[in-house]
Amino acid sequence: MPLPSFAALGIDDVAVAVYRHVVAGAGLADAAGAAAGPTPQAVARAVHLDEATALAALERLRSLGLVQRSAGGEGYGAVDPRVAVPAVVAARADALVEVRAAVPELGALFDEGRRPHDADELTRVVVGHAAVGDWYSRLEHRATTDFVAFDRPPYVVASNESTQRVALGRGVRWRAVYTVASISADGSWQGVHRLGADGEEARITHDLPVKLAVADRRVALVSIGHDPDRPEALVTESEPLVAALHDLFEARWRSALPVPGTPGAGGAAVDWAAVAARLASSSSTVPATSGATVPSRDQEARLAMRPPTPAERDLLALVAAGATDEVIAGQLGISSRTLRRRLHALFDELGASNRFHAGVEAARRGWV
Repeated sequence: MPLPSFAALGIDDVAVAVYRHVVAGAGLADAAGAAAGPTPQAVARAVHLDEATALAALERLRSLGLVQRSAGGEGYGAVDPRVAVPAVVAARADALVEVRAAVPELGALFDEGRRPHDADELTRVVVGHAAVGDWYSRLEHRATTDFVAFDRPPYVVASNESTQRVALGRGVRWRAVYTVASISADGSWQGVHRLGADGEEARITHDLPVKLAVADRRVALVSIGHDPDRPEALVTESEPLVAALHDLFEARWRSALPVPGTPGAGGAAVDWAAVAARLASSSSTVPATSGATVPSRDQEARLAMRPPTPAERDLLALVAAGATDEVIAGQLGISSRTLRRRLHALFDELGASNRFHAGVEAARRGWV
């Protein structure tokens, strides 16, 4: 019966033929009764090989522990294959395990070899609080004319208003879109107003898909995950990609609500359809006031001429952004009962019965 291929063990067909001949002749004995293994010359004649090829095959089998050479002689004898072959298979299996274990390292070498290494590398991934925070700081310092950002949790580093003030002081136009979650912490709404007093143009929206910063429309930092324990971000100077990210900012900027009291809030172009949609879908509602009165035309004209108070602007901005009553009350420093009373009074003055109507009427009057 022919033997199967031993190629998996590194043994070619010639060596297999030699091995079969040696195994078959292992029980032969010489005249003195000692085991007499076949010599290379005998193997060559039996397997129809030249002597050099036969000798090379025998030595290959010997190196694997499948045959042994007699001491002081030229003959080769087989080691019991029930012991020798499984030992070779086990050794080869261990070697294959080691090779498999090297796959990740080889993959890393493969990726490294195809990654640009020059100073003009356009896009890279940064991982970890320190790396992502460092790049955000770089963008803040590198900005010379324009800086735009999406502000949303989770946060990698603590806010540094002084760095932003320095950039504003050197003439950088700084625009930021905040989410409701951005201003949920105590005092954060006041922080937005402080930066607005220094020149930041700010808007607020219900939510944002990513964290983003773009400096001078030349370099961008965008989050690619929101795991607070392992932040990851993409840093790119690719012109098409930076342009696309800047367009994303502009689209969200148009649909966000200006933060009252910040630069540009008065005459800002706002997508009021998007604002109204957020108001209509708000899950936090205030019951309609049963005794609400509809202002007369004269009263409406006088009200339309009256500008809103700063407190009314803040209240309308937070309501339109979709902030919950709890968040609004916390940011304005009032109780939930006081908040509801102010909302009722505001709705009465606007002649509105719900948040959607109030938002539309406030927009029509230019209050937001």
